[in-house]
Amino acid sequence: MNRFPVQQKGASAFGNIVMLAILVFAVYVAIQYVPQLMESKAIDSILQTIDSTRRTTPISSAQAAEARLISLLQVNEMNDMTDSYTVKERNGRITIVFSYDRELNLIFKKQPMHYEKSVILN
Repeated sequence: MNRFPVQQKGASAFGNIVMLAILVFAVYVAIQYVPQLMESKAIDSILQTIDSTRRTTPISSAQAAEARLISLLQVNEMNDMTDSYTVKERNGRITIVFSYDRELNLIFKKQPMHYEKSVILN
C-alpha cells in the first residue's frame, strides 16, 4: 500500500515565533503609546471645557483663565502638566497653548513625539 506524505496542517514553529515576536512588539509599542494618546485626549477635553464654559461665565483676564486651567488639571490629576502650558493675553484675546514632548521607544530607535494644542478665548 502506497501512502502519500501528509500535508502540513498549520503554521511551522518558525512562523509561530515570528508572529509571536510581531505581536510582542506591537503590545510593547501600544503600552507606551496608549497613555500618551489618553493624555492628549484629556488635554483636548480640558481646552474644550474652558472654551465652552467661557460662554456662560466669561473669562476676564489671563490670570482667571490660568486659574480655571489649573483647577481642571487638578481635577484630572494632571499636575505634572502645569509647566507645559502658556496663557497669553493680547488685544483682548486670551490664548492658551499646551506644548510638550514625549518619547516613544521603538527598541531600535527612540522616536520623539511633540504635542501642541491651543485654544483662543474671546
